[in-house]
Amino acid sequence: MRTSRIMTCFAMGIFLVAISGCAGSEGSGKPSGPSGARAAGAGRHGGPGPRGAPARPATADAVAVRAAPIRREPLSSLYSTSATLRADRRATITARTHGVIRKLLVEEGDKVVESQEMAALENEEQRIAMARADTIRDTLIRDLERSRSLHEKGLVSDEDFEDVRRRFLDAEQAAALAELEFSRTMIRAPFAGVIVRRYLDVGATVADGSEVYDLADLSPLYADVEVPERHVISLVPGQHVRLTADAQDKVLPAVIERIAPAVNPATGTVKVTLAIEGNTNVRPGAFVRVDIVVETHSEALVVPRLALVAEGSRWYLFRLEDDQTVSRLEVELGFEEGDRVEILQAVSADETLSPGTQVIVSGAPALTDGAPVHVVAEATEESDGDNGAAR
Repeated sequence: MRTSRIMTCFAMGIFLVAISGCAGSEGSGKPSGPSGARAAGAGRHGGPGPRGAPARPATADAVAVRAAPIRREPLSSLYSTSATLRADRRATITARTHGVIRKLLVEEGDKVVESQEMAALENEEQRIAMARADTIRDTLIRDLERSRSLHEKGLVSDEDFEDVRRRFLDAEQAAALAELEFSRTMIRAPFAGVIVRRYLDVGATVADGSEVYDLADLSPLYADVEVPERHVISLVPGQHVRLTADAQDKVLPAVIERIAPAVNPATGTVKVTLAIEGNTNVRPGAFVRVDIVVETHSEALVVPRLALVAEGSRWYLFRLEDDQTVSRLEVELGFEEGDRVEILQAVSADETLSPGTQVIVSGAPALTDGAPVHVVAEATEESDGDNGAAR
């Protein structure tokens, strides 16, 4: 019995030792502490990984960019300014006598022709006065004819004939004045145009000079701009210019109508009048932006504006090399027109630029001289870039 108990205890001891050995073997399977961490990471940074993968050295990745070619094409220098559209002829139409407005024949927006009646005043008094004056004049016409016949026969003296003639002339003038007063009760258009404002209503009492309508000739509309004297030398009447109406966001065709012969000594500018061509549905008083071509380079080296990177007052672009790296070149700029900029030359005499040379137009701000790049696509004029350089 005692021997059996001893054997049982001995067996349990061996079992416990075996369990402890297994636990220790499992714990040593993972490294611990800093050295263990380094061993575990050997597969990612230079040592074999868990599956024995070889180490891969770390290198700088190529920058994804877009490129576009330098082109040779015409490019113009623009003088840009702003102006307000106006009618060449605009007048405030006023009453020419006192009275009460009897009728209004046109409203705002109506077109009228020259001499068209637009409004009328109460004119019964003037009509009666005109009829009376006409009657007196007609009577004196008959008297004058009879007196002339008798004077030719020697039956009427020279003095009597002259008296009749003077009375006829006075009556004729009175009739003309009465007709004039009657005509002043009718308000007419002095020129063809459009009614842009009405001031009074039917029944309103007016005096001589009271405002009734504003009339404007809207065909064509004009804009006056002040252009520096140095630019005026290249301008000629009839030259096309571009006007952009802000309210409608549309380009208006226009030409130079006339150029003032004198320079404003206070500003050093010359007044240039522009005429809008065609029916544009714009109104007097509208604000427009004006672009006038003052000089053109017919064979300019042109790059997209997005190719330029500014550093202070200097401008740079990145040229794409055959080995898929880029060279950073400082450049001198010329004319600008929209999103196109002229490159006059590279500042360094050792560098040259020519049509067809590829330059980076997207991703340039992330580049340095000699950086490797990956051209994902050749940029088009519609492509958007990241660096949007502006002067």
